Amino acid sequence: MKLKEKPEDFVVDEIFNYKPKKMGNYLIARLTKTNWTTQRAIVAVSRALKISKVRVHYVGIKDKKAITSQLISILGIKKEQLDTISIADMKLEFLGYSEKDLSSENLIGNKFKIKLNLTNEEEINLKNNIKSIKKYGFINYFGNQRFSGGSTNESGKYLLQGDYDSALRSILTDHTGELGKKFDSFALDEWKNWKKILKECPRIFGNESSVLNYLVKNPTDYPGAIRSIHKPIRRLYIHAYQSIIWNRSVSKIISKYKQNYSSSILFEKVNFCKEEVKNELLPIIGYNSKYNSEFDKIQIKELNNDKLDIDSFILKSMPELKSEGSARNLVSIPNNLKYKSDILEFELERGSYATVLIDALIS
Repeated sequence: MKLKEKPEDFVVDEIFNYKPKKMGNYLIARLTKTNWTTQRAIVAVSRALKISKVRVHYVGIKDKKAITSQLISILGIKKEQLDTISIADMKLEFLGYSEKDLSSENLIGNKFKIKLNLTNEEEINLKNNIKSIKKYGFINYFGNQRFSGGSTNESGKYLLQGDYDSALRSILTDHTGELGKKFDSFALDEWKNWKKILKECPRIFGNESSVLNYLVKNPTDYPGAIRSIHKPIRRLYIHAYQSIIWNRSVSKIISKYKQNYSSSILFEKVNFCKEEVKNELLPIIGYNSKYNSEFDKIQIKELNNDKLDIDSFILKSMPELKSEGSARNLVSIPNNLKYKSDILEFELERGSYATVLIDALIS
């Protein structure tokens, strides 16, 4: 299967809960973009408005190689200022104002329209599975986008361990793609020659550039260098590690129950889930986690394998990143799921991944 041969093959629109007002401290706009990461788009908008990027907020992170739309809020500007912005591959539509900043409560989910390039076998599987997934849903794993090729969860693990040397290496030298791999090799060969590495750092690597600029002036202050990354991004490292622990633990639960279908919470195919547990929540590990369930114990064992425990999520040396944990639906049920002429359309709740649904459909 191939996805995203062209941006228009993958279209994502946020489903949001927002009632526009005529006045307020925050301007609310719909950002539609192509070939922009959400973070880089926010930086571009802030520069165009000549304001700090901390005044421009978003709720959900959207793919780069797609056509996506999402809400953003901008503190302290007016519609007339927004109308002056012209950025390639980006459109900003004024929606209104708000007294409150955007929060997760404003994001209900996402609507997808995806062109699929399937093999004959994959298409047969999809047509066989679609009815059951409409009814029972699919296992709500975190998708690969959560982990950015594996670097974000590894960075999170090292931060939780207090190993800033390894965290820095992960942030600076663990990329995907030809450009990223070339830079990784150079940075490892020239490790600690921060000025030389900075000169070779691709312009698209904004976080890495911030880290390297700091290291040029403070060569041995690794925690300070990591703190030069915007706090929401650093939090993503911790959340990515929590997500990989959740994924691994869910896989172990599923594997165990598959051996005994009579007492199973799952059918033999893991993307078919019994209706009575379709809204079951499973905890995401954090410093407030308890030892109350089998799933908690599995997650804690996974932590211990990395020489961590639940107190590690307090992050005493970087407390602004502490994470108490939360919960996640074991199963996600898509709405308005339909497939016709290579086009797959559906809606997913906030935090569920289209790629995970597609994998469940074609497996």
